[in-house]
Amino acid sequence: MRKTHLVFSALFFFFCQILCSAAQPQEAVDILGKASAGVVTFKGWDNSKNVVGEGTGFALAENLVVVPYHLISQATEAEVTSISGKSGKVEALVATYKDYDLALVRIKGKVNGLSLGVSTGLKAGDRLFALSEISGQVIITEGNLRDWLDLSPNKIRVMEVTMNLEKPACGAPIFDVQGQVVGVALVFGAGVKFGVPVEAVSAMNAQAKGQDLKGAAKENYLEQAEGSFLVGKSAALLNEPGMGSVYLEKYLKFKPDDLEGYVLLGQSYFKLGNTAESYKNFAKALLVNPDHAQALYGMGLTQLKERKFKEAAEFLEKAINNRVESKEIYFELGTAYEELQDLARAAENFEKYARSGPANPFPAWLKLAQTYQRLNQPEKAIDAFREALKINPDDINCNYNLAKMLAETNQLAEAEEIFKKLATKNQRDAITYYGQIMQMYDRAQNYEKAVEAARKIVEINPKNEVALYNLAIMYDRLGQLEEAASTLNECLAVKGDYTHAWFNLGIVYDKMKKHPEAVEAFKKYVALAPDDPSGWLNVGLEYMLMKDFEKALPNLEKSVSLNPNNAVAQYNLGITYINLKDNYSAREVLKTLQRLDQNLAGRLAKLIK
Repeated sequence: MRKTHLVFSALFFFFCQILCSAAQPQEAVDILGKASAGVVTFKGWDNSKNVVGEGTGFALAENLVVVPYHLISQATEAEVTSISGKSGKVEALVATYKDYDLALVRIKGKVNGLSLGVSTGLKAGDRLFALSEISGQVIITEGNLRDWLDLSPNKIRVMEVTMNLEKPACGAPIFDVQGQVVGVALVFGAGVKFGVPVEAVSAMNAQAKGQDLKGAAKENYLEQAEGSFLVGKSAALLNEPGMGSVYLEKYLKFKPDDLEGYVLLGQSYFKLGNTAESYKNFAKALLVNPDHAQALYGMGLTQLKERKFKEAAEFLEKAINNRVESKEIYFELGTAYEELQDLARAAENFEKYARSGPANPFPAWLKLAQTYQRLNQPEKAIDAFREALKINPDDINCNYNLAKMLAETNQLAEAEEIFKKLATKNQRDAITYYGQIMQMYDRAQNYEKAVEAARKIVEINPKNEVALYNLAIMYDRLGQLEEAASTLNECLAVKGDYTHAWFNLGIVYDKMKKHPEAVEAFKKYVALAPDDPSGWLNVGLEYMLMKDFEKALPNLEKSVSLNPNNAVAQYNLGITYINLKDNYSAREVLKTLQRLDQNLAGRLAKLIK
């Protein structure tokens, strides 16, 4: 988009035109040269001399000027000013075309008329130019036709343009690249600017006698049916729901049976977050036509926003059955079914949306993958994650979840590759990724690979007690007991009160037949966790293995006092009593053991003399 401010005067017109030609496309230069003299500014006043309209106009003939009707609809007097600074009084209102907010006025004086073209051949992307004159400056703005907006099918349509037009440019002629007038710019706000087709200008009767301006009937055009229709529907279609809702409310008071008006008003209120008013207007549309697809769709969206998922699903299904033109509806219907915990239908609709060719299918594939995860269909989830990654291959969350699903389905090599790639790209979370590698190989009992991943975690964070602890556990499972014991001692050097590390150090020393060291480790554990019967039990067992039953006894008694229903503890307590020649106490233990474990009770009974 280009916008250039060019100052002309009667004496320096040609000089300025040459100066500007280097900075402007040739088409803009040609339009400036040929059409500038036909553009005027307009101002209108009421009986109290209040300004009721200001904007731009252009000459159709030497004394006929086209202006927006809303600028003159309340004026009792008005004037236009040409580029040369000459002013001319508006004498008569010759003709109007209220559907398009146009008026043809007769002025006192002469202005060069502009050449009219046709708009019917214009298509999206065509270059357009608007020419206005503000405070002695001629402003030419270049843009494109984005699309045609149908306000009333086969009757009223306007141009959606990409031009940066301000309110003083309201009424400016719009030119094609050949320099022909193809439309008139109307500007009601920053987001509500559009062009009306030049055919509406041609349709006004330039031969009409007209009425003296002062004597012509006065009205606030924007408060009337035609004005509120034009602005309200245009604003709604241009995604300006605030202005759209204001003018559509006015319009529907004149036309309470306009179904499309209610739909647009419902959509505007929905965009504004007013679901109550949105629902009310969609409901009014459905009273006119119960099968109107867009109204059903709108009702579904309001119910979805209100978290009334059952009702939302019903309306959205009806909209689909009535052939609503929307791809997004499948995503929204999938969301409703997801909230209703109907995951099979949710997946069905997410997939329909993903395969419908939306502008950005990534969220749909991701949602579909997550839904298949919840359905416990890992292979389908993996396929959906792969589709998502075709669109956004660097998405961290998607890669992470794909790797987790691959790990769950024992596709460990590919999972490892993805986790490692993530660790490189997102180093902040590298420990998490290597942790996943360690866990998946631990589950698969591939302890060499698990140790490799655990070492990498320690390499990243060498003073982290959890990292050292996990490495030690993997060493233990691999059978590398010396490394396990050494690493647990490193862990305890970092955090001396790490209870699990003391307990597992005792286990490792036990496996290494280092029972005195095991006793000391378990005693450290007992000091930190005195209410855990397993600590006391293991101290007692280590003393039993060292044949020191007197030291074993108090630890075993403490263990069974904390958990009298542990059959293993009771059995070993009974064995200890037997070795201490206390058969009476052993028999008391036997009575308890017979209730807990008949097998162990039988074994103990054979040993009691």
